[in-house]
Amino acid sequence: MAQVQTTDPNIDVAPAQEVPAFLGLTQQQSGLLVALYNESDPEFAKQLPTAMPVAAQQLAAEFEKRNSVGKKLERAQDKYAEEYKLFEQVQQEAVERLSKTDMNIDEAAKDLNLDESAQCSIHDLLLGSLLYGGLRREPSGPDDRASLSPVASPNFEGAKRLLERTFDLGYTMAAVQIGSFYMQEEKLAAGKNIPGHDPKKLAYTWYAKAADQGNPMACHKIGYFLENGIGCTLDVTKAIEYYQKALDQGYPDTAHNLGLIYQGNTPQTVPFKDIKKSIEFLERAKQWGFAASANALGRLYLLMSKDEKLAEEAGNPGSDKDDYIINGIDLMEAQNYMELALVRGNVEAYTYLVRILRAKMAARVALENENFENFEKLSAAEKEKLIRQLAKDATPENIKHAICANPACDKKEQNAGDFKRCGQCQRVSYCSRECQKDHWKAGHKVVCKR
Repeated sequence: MAQVQTTDPNIDVAPAQEVPAFLGLTQQQSGLLVALYNESDPEFAKQLPTAMPVAAQQLAAEFEKRNSVGKKLERAQDKYAEEYKLFEQVQQEAVERLSKTDMNIDEAAKDLNLDESAQCSIHDLLLGSLLYGGLRREPSGPDDRASLSPVASPNFEGAKRLLERTFDLGYTMAAVQIGSFYMQEEKLAAGKNIPGHDPKKLAYTWYAKAADQGNPMACHKIGYFLENGIGCTLDVTKAIEYYQKALDQGYPDTAHNLGLIYQGNTPQTVPFKDIKKSIEFLERAKQWGFAASANALGRLYLLMSKDEKLAEEAGNPGSDKDDYIINGIDLMEAQNYMELALVRGNVEAYTYLVRILRAKMAARVALENENFENFEKLSAAEKEKLIRQLAKDATPENIKHAICANPACDKKEQNAGDFKRCGQCQRVSYCSRECQKDHWKAGHKVVCKR
């Protein structure tokens, strides 16, 4: 494992150890993350090489729980939450029945009333569709992903018909399920199992059926399809209309997507640009536990620290540039990017995670862990000044060239090494003797390490 170099003799560098790759990352990426975490927390070295993979597994479990459909439907009308709850229960029942009958589908379904001419229950029809639709054809080889598609099931049409009947009985989740079948066909087989048909258009049609009956999950999906022109004509105005329907029932993904639309970052969304609305929707999604929105907000605040016009469009939510930097770093929690990088394999998230961890390293150099006890003794105003400085020092553009450590001064080195370092701790720099004196009185004397 490559180690991060440090010029601080007080930081112990752990010996090279083999770090296994964990969720979503390569072994090289995993090793770099462990090295960075080790630098920001030396105690972490004692737990290598097993701590990160275990943490990733725990994070994945928490992610699945927090981002499950059931969790997202908590704020929706009871009808839709109950529909999904029934779907989960029937899924579990299907697994148990197949297990007890040694995977004999007919035996597992023998007591179900599936007669076309009879009055059947939603439970029986749904269970029958899962039992018969779960059968797959034998793959022709290891690269035959098309065989994994639910549309490839020999019983697909029959299972789909059972779902259609549950939809006719008012069970909107059935249409969502059929739409999802066609999207899986698109991803796994690119429509090979239904020649002459576009699985994206079929998925759109079925999602629209559920959305028109108010299902918030389907409304969100239709909004996404319309926003991106998937299986339909791109129409941002209509996308916003469907997103709003899902938002009215508290669907967190929708609040996030609306926040991105109102940033106006694409040619299609420029006419809808409204930074105030963007922040409003991202804040709402963040409150609903949507980690990606906190990251998007953080990036937006950091952009406002460099772009006065953008800050004006947002209504100037911060008092000065430093406020935007501090808020941005606070919102862009490493934990959120850890989730995106490890669980979703998001490369961009991994890049930001590395930046955040390196920023924490810069902050650690400015304020050693053993001095946090003294930090707690500072007044609220002194803490705020020190935190401001750490935030300024932690931004990527400030790492190469020092900024005067006096919070009241914004001067920056023209050339690396122009400013004089503190003679005792050697960790902060000043443009002048006067600024050094001011900073000492403002609180640096409490945390300065001889």
